[in-house]
Amino acid sequence: MKDGLLLTLNAGSSSIKFAVFASSGDLPELARGQVENLGREAVLTIRSHGAEPHRAELGVADHATALRSILPPLQALAGPERAIIGVGHRIVHGGPERAEPGILDEATMASLEKLNPLAPLHQPNNLAAVEAARRTFPQAVQVGCYDTAFHRGHAFVEDAFALPRGYYDRGIRRYGFHGVSYQYIVGELARIAPEIARGRVVVAHLGNGASMCAIKDGRSIASTMGFSTLD
Repeated sequence: MKDGLLLTLNAGSSSIKFAVFASSGDLPELARGQVENLGREAVLTIRSHGAEPHRAELGVADHATALRSILPPLQALAGPERAIIGVGHRIVHGGPERAEPGILDEATMASLEKLNPLAPLHQPNNLAAVEAARRTFPQAVQVGCYDTAFHRGHAFVEDAFALPRGYYDRGIRRYGFHGVSYQYIVGELARIAPEIARGRVVVAHLGNGASMCAIKDGRSIASTMGFSTLD
């Protein structure tokens, strides 16, 4: 276990970000990078500690091509004595039940694929990254971290639309997104300003997608995002 490495993958709509950590001690970061500008002018950058940054112009590249360019260098970084033993994936939609990270087995992957229509720019790319990592690192444990999970403690009134109850029971509800980002912010706020973190806070996530979240005592109370990532 002490010689193993942990890989994180965040396959977004326009980029793929990744990092590698040692699995021992305080999980020191060994390398990180990203593929930016997916499409016609994709560029891969890898920064590993103690080495010059590796940069490669990939040209026309979709998510599958980008992943193929990322994984071999990371496998080489791991080396024969430091295998990648775990891969953590940011997955946009976890559905109504998943409130925490979990193992990505076959049954889970099949259920997550059914959510593709609710996040068509993100979910298929997230799951494609899982499949690519499974092929490249077959012995590693694959774990999903869901953007919707942080919001699963909402009261019914916050998640329900003004529709007959049957729609809610069939899954048409406010899911909330950007939860991995909000959870990180909650952790940092508790470290930097614990008194504020224990109160009522509104946090704005601003990027290619944007939302706000009402947080009380570190827990999501309400989100401006609803049924889909475009809502």
